[in-house]
Amino acid sequence: MELVKKEHDLTEGVIWKKLVIFFMPILLSSLLQQLYTTADAIILGRFAGVDALASIDAIYSLTKLPVSFFVGLSSGATIIVSQYFGAKNQEDLSRTVHTAIAFAFSGGLILSIVGIVSAPYFLKLMQVPEDIFNYSLSYARIFFAGMAASMVYNVGTGILRAVGDSKSSFYFLLAANIVNVVLDLVFVGLLRWHAAGAAFATVISQILSAVLVVNTLMKTSLPCKITPKKIQFHKDVLNNILKLGLPIGIQSSLYPIANMLIQSNINQFGTSSIAAWALCGKLDLMIWLVIDSFAITISTFTAQNYGARNFARIRKGVTICMGILLTLIIAMSGALYTWCRNLSFLFIDDIEVIELTTMLMRFLSPMYFLYIGGEIFSGVIRGTGETFKPMLLTLAGTCAFRILWILFAVPLNPTLIMVLWSYPASWLITSVMFTVYYQIYHRSRLSDSLSP
Repeated sequence: MELVKKEHDLTEGVIWKKLVIFFMPILLSSLLQQLYTTADAIILGRFAGVDALASIDAIYSLTKLPVSFFVGLSSGATIIVSQYFGAKNQEDLSRTVHTAIAFAFSGGLILSIVGIVSAPYFLKLMQVPEDIFNYSLSYARIFFAGMAASMVYNVGTGILRAVGDSKSSFYFLLAANIVNVVLDLVFVGLLRWHAAGAAFATVISQILSAVLVVNTLMKTSLPCKITPKKIQFHKDVLNNILKLGLPIGIQSSLYPIANMLIQSNINQFGTSSIAAWALCGKLDLMIWLVIDSFAITISTFTAQNYGARNFARIRKGVTICMGILLTLIIAMSGALYTWCRNLSFLFIDDIEVIELTTMLMRFLSPMYFLYIGGEIFSGVIRGTGETFKPMLLTLAGTCAFRILWILFAVPLNPTLIMVLWSYPASWLITSVMFTVYYQIYHRSRLSDSLSP
């Protein structure tokens, strides 16, 4: 048990080391996923043509939206498991883990059935072009058929992270992605199965990752060990998972809507603006991966220590995390500001697009740090088991504000920069709201006077 505590217990040890060691595999997993997506697109475009690539891109939101909602929903289990692990409450931790796995598998099956049956209707609603409609439909139905495996993987890795194991998910993802790329080459490149081949490769790799995570949970020495015969629903646990996870799921589903509205406004400025903005997304990708990975890290750190009632350690951890993240983001922002033009040449040789990209990056780079407060403080608050109010703050400060900005501010000065001001302005507002709320929350739920 001492070995388990040393490696995975975030309630003891040097805080900055614990945070960095936990953070790195999460960041590497995110990078690996991005590399896989890029490789997948290259294989499809090279061997199956533009129509195959377009058939998948056309329904990207359809395939990702329900997954994002479900993963957000199931994150309630991650919070609960982290708190029980910190409190050394192994009995309730075990009940939560077994309920979460049952929920993931059952929910995945339901999502598969609904997705397969409703896919044609959603494709028509999304106005998928007739020439790629059948390709998109085949991909969607095969993709949805693998939802149970996808959900078990996501929930399983969430459980492992909740007890301090962030490395296993990286190894699972590495194995699954290698298999995915190999199968893409076989199914799409060799057998010429078109978009359906990519879907089969994805589903098989998801099944592999699900098998790996379940096998690990069955053999682990950690308290999250699962026994197949114990996998069942515990009503009280399921209610708690839904109570905590539903706000996160709703936020995950609604968040893209505001960004879609912004993108539609960017599209009005022409192809060069669209290309420049897409290029910006490639250049600043690491910024978001680093911040998101630290948000997951501090949320797990908080949940474990909240369960252990180590409130002083939570407050210290937040300060250290903010210091590390600010240092990283300021350094990365400075590098982007300085070298964004040179980096752009790695992706494209269109001078007009590169100059526009340089202008946009030098506008945004000094303001990325504004995003940090909203993510870190929301992660801390969620780690204590409060998810509804963070959802409200995020939807108000980010989603609602951006929509209002596009509707009322942009018409006053309809320029591309005015449209993009919606991002740093919303980062600032959301961070201020979360900073103020955290200070209030800090005095109430994280007060040392509440310690036993």
